Parts: sequence; C-alpha cells; structure tokens
Amino acid sequence: MRRKIRFLLSKLGEKISNLDNSLINFLENFDRIIHLFLAILIVFVAISLFAWFIHDVVNLIKNIVEFKKNISSSALRLFGTAILLWPLSSLLKAEIELIKGGKISVNLFVDTAIASSIRSVLISSAEGENIDTYKFVIAIVALALVRLIVVFTENLERKGSKNGNL
Repeated sequence: MRRKIRFLLSKLGEKISNLDNSLINFLENFDRIIHLFLAILIVFVAISLFAWFIHDVVNLIKNIVEFKKNISSSALRLFGTAILLWPLSSLLKAEIELIKGGKISVNLFVDTAIASSIRSVLISSAEGENIDTYKFVIAIVALALVRLIVVFTENLERKGSKNGNL
C-alpha cells in the first residue's frame, strides 16, 4: 500500500512539474511576444516622429525663405521634436536588449523624463506661454540628481558582481 502511495505521489509530482514547466514556457513566450509588440510600436512611433521632424524642418525653411520675423518658434519646435527622438532610440535599444534576454538600466526612464521636461520648456516658450521656469529648472535638476544616483548605484552593483559579492 505504501508503495502505491509513493508511486502515486511521485506521478503527481511529475505531473505538477510538467505543468510548471509548460506554464513557465508559455509565460516566457508571451513575454517575448509583448516585447516584440512594444518594439514594433516604438518603431512606428519613431517613424511618425521622424515625419513630424521633417515637417518641422520644412516649416522652418519656409519661414526663413519668407523672411518671417520670428523663426525662433519654428526652430524651438524643431529642436523639441528632435529631443523626442533621443529617448525613443534608447527605448528601442532597451527592447532589443530585453528580447535578447539582457537587462535594461533605470537611467532609460530618467533620461526620458529629462527629455520630456526639456521639450515642455522649449514648446511652452515657443508658443509664448507664461511658464514658471523655476519649477522646470528644479524638476530637471532633481531628475539629473536621480540620474547621478542611479548611475552610481548601477556602477557599484556592476563592481560588486564582478568581484563576486552579489
């Protein structure tokens, strides 16, 4: 009787183990599909943003040719659009790393926040809105400090893993 119970328990353990492996494989493949979708989405957004950038270049050239008095707003819009391409490039690189099985840095998200803040200041000033410059400067400085802390922490982690401490 005990042999039958042990046999049944071992079979049950094998079935559960097979179920665990199947579930883990499914979740890993599903995660890969999600990251492929995100990579395709980032490419689509980057292409759209690049088209917007070309549109802004054409508007700037048009304003220069027509001798418009205020070309600075067109130039600031162009620069604001170009700033958005930078984090998209970083996001695409991160997705490629994730698909390959690598890790991404938290700096990617801090850099995206910095780029978005700078773009907000540029576009607001180009549109002539009253902006509270001090708030934006404080936000950008705070994000820069967070970036420095993250870089320092990641360097410590890298050194620790090379020395076998982590």
